[in-house]
Amino acid sequence: MAADRFLGEPPGACEVLHNAVDTNEFTPAGEPPAGGRVLLLAGDQTQPYRLGTALRTLALLPGVRLLVTGALIEDGLALAEQLGVADRVLFTGRYAQRDAPSVYRRAHVLLHPKVNDPCPNVVLEALACGLPVVHSASGGTPELVGDAGVGVGSDTSWEQDVPPAPDLLAAGVEHVLARLDDFRIEARARAKRFDFAPWVARHRELFGSLVEP
Repeated sequence: MAADRFLGEPPGACEVLHNAVDTNEFTPAGEPPAGGRVLLLAGDQTQPYRLGTALRTLALLPGVRLLVTGALIEDGLALAEQLGVADRVLFTGRYAQRDAPSVYRRAHVLLHPKVNDPCPNVVLEALACGLPVVHSASGGTPELVGDAGVGVGSDTSWEQDVPPAPDLLAAGVEHVLARLDDFRIEARARAKRFDFAPWVARHRELFGSLVEP
C-alpha cells in the first residue's frame, strides 16, 4: 500500500514474499503455561504508544498478566503504577534470539498493537509457538495472522500512528482466551505457511531466473 501510494504501481510483475520462520525451532510448549493467563508484548518497545496501549488494555483485563520484553524508551513502570497494574506486569529486558522460543512459551497470547507493521517476525515466531495474536488490523500483520487471532481496526494515517482502542483490544483478548485451545491449533497451522523451506525454494527460483542466459 505504501509503495503504491508513494512510488506508484510497479511497471512489471511483482509478488510479495513474506518473512519466514523456522517451525522446527519455534514450537509450542506441551501445555499452555499455568498460573493464570499471560499476554506478551514482544520485541523492543521503541514506540511509546505500543507499551501505553498494552498497559491500558491490561487494565481492562482483571486477572491477566503482561510480559513486556525488549528495550524501553520510557518509564513503563510509572504508567503501570498509575493504571494500577504494576503488580501484573513483568519487564524482562532484551533477550537473545536463541532464547526467543522460551520467551513465547511463557505466554498465552501475543498482543501486537503496532500500526502498519510491514511483516513482523515476532508475529510469525509467536504463531509458530502456538500463540494466537490480537493485533492492529493494519499493515501486513493481518496477512500473517489470518484466523489465528483477532485484528482490531483504527484510523489509518500516514502522518501519525493511531493504535487500536484498548477496550477493543481487550475484547479481542477475551474472545481468544475463551477459545484458546482452538486458536492455539490454528496459530501453529498458520505459521507453517511461512516456514523457511518454501521461502528458500522460491528465492532460489527467482534468483535463478535472473541469472539464466
